[in-house]
Amino acid sequence: MKGVLRCTAFFFFAKKNQDLFLQDMDCETIIISEGGSFVMKAKRIVIAVIAAILLMGIIPAAADRIPEEKPWNYIGAMQVCWCNEFISLREEPRKTSRRLMEIPLGDIVYSCIDIRNDLFVECEYKGIKGYALRKYLKRAPEFEPHVSSAVSRKMTKDELIGTGEVVLDWKDYNMSVIAAHEYITENRKTWEVLRVGCFINDQPYWGHEEKVEAFGQTDMLKVFIGGVPDDWQVMLFDGGFGLSRLDLLSGKEKWCVRIDDCPMGNASAAAVDENGTIYIAGSDGPDPVAISMDGRVLWKSAIGNPDVYGPYEMSVKDQTIQVKYKSGMENGYKLVTFDSTGTLLSIRNHKE
Repeated sequence: MKGVLRCTAFFFFAKKNQDLFLQDMDCETIIISEGGSFVMKAKRIVIAVIAAILLMGIIPAAADRIPEEKPWNYIGAMQVCWCNEFISLREEPRKTSRRLMEIPLGDIVYSCIDIRNDLFVECEYKGIKGYALRKYLKRAPEFEPHVSSAVSRKMTKDELIGTGEVVLDWKDYNMSVIAAHEYITENRKTWEVLRVGCFINDQPYWGHEEKVEAFGQTDMLKVFIGGVPDDWQVMLFDGGFGLSRLDLLSGKEKWCVRIDDCPMGNASAAAVDENGTIYIAGSDGPDPVAISMDGRVLWKSAIGNPDVYGPYEMSVKDQTIQVKYKSGMENGYKLVTFDSTGTLLSIRNHKE
C-alpha cells in the first residue's frame, strides 16, 4: 500500500477483459497501487502514476485526421467575377436546371472541380453543392482552405520539442502538458507543425501532432489550457480546421467547433474565465467569440470599427472581456471592453 488519499472526482478500476470503468465518487477512498499511487483531491483530478492502467494499455487514443486526397481534376477555390450582381448555383450543369441559390459578385466558391463541361464547373457555396457557369469564375488560390492533419502518437520530450519553440509548459502535480511549434519544409512546401504531449512523472502518456500548410507569416496553430480546476482541458486551434478540446486524461478529441460554423480568424488572443468559457479573438471574423466548456458557441461580437485590428492579448476582469488591439500604433494599443454577453462597452487608446 502506497498511501491513503482523498478522492472525490472519479475512481478508476479495472475488471475482467481489461475494460476500464469510471465511477462517480464523493467519499474518502483508500487507493492501493503496487506500481505507484493515484493523486486525486476534492473536485480535482490530478494523476501521479496510473500504473495499473498504463500496464493494461487501455488508454484510448485520439482519432487521426488525415487530409482528403484531391481528385486529379480539382481546381480549388474560385471567385465570382465579370457579372452584374450575381450568378446562379444550379442543381445540374445546365442553364435550364433548377437554381439552388444566388452567388453574389465577389464571393468565393470552394471545392471546384472540372467536370469536362465547357460551360459549368462543379462547386460548393455555403455548404451547398451545385454547378456554376465557368465564364464567371476565376481561380482564387489565396482563398483555398489550408490543408491540415492531426495524428496521435506518443513522443518523448526530446522528440516533441525537436528543433521547435516551446509554446506551452503546464504542470499540475506529477502531470504536465508540453507543446512545441515550428515550421518545416518538405517536398518544396512549408508546413506549420504543433506537437502536444501529456507526461506523467515525465513519462509520455499521450501525444498529438497538428500540421497545416503554411501561407504567409501568420501562425495558424495555437494551444492553451482551458477548463476549470475540476476539469482541465487542452485546447487546440487549427486555423484550417477549428477549435478542438482534447481530454486531459486520454488525449481524445471531445468536441470541435469548425471554422465553417464559427469564424475565429487566426485566434491571435484567447482567455478562459472561472466557468471555463473560452473567449477567442482573431484577425478575421467576430471579435471576440465565446465558447462554452462543452463546445457550444455562446455568442459572437463584432466591433464594426476599421481602425481596430490586430488583437494580441485578452483577459477577463470583473465580468468583462478586455482585448488589446495593436491597430498600427507604435507605442500603444486600443483596449476594447465587452460585457459578459459580448456587448461592446468601450474603446480606449492606451500607451505602453
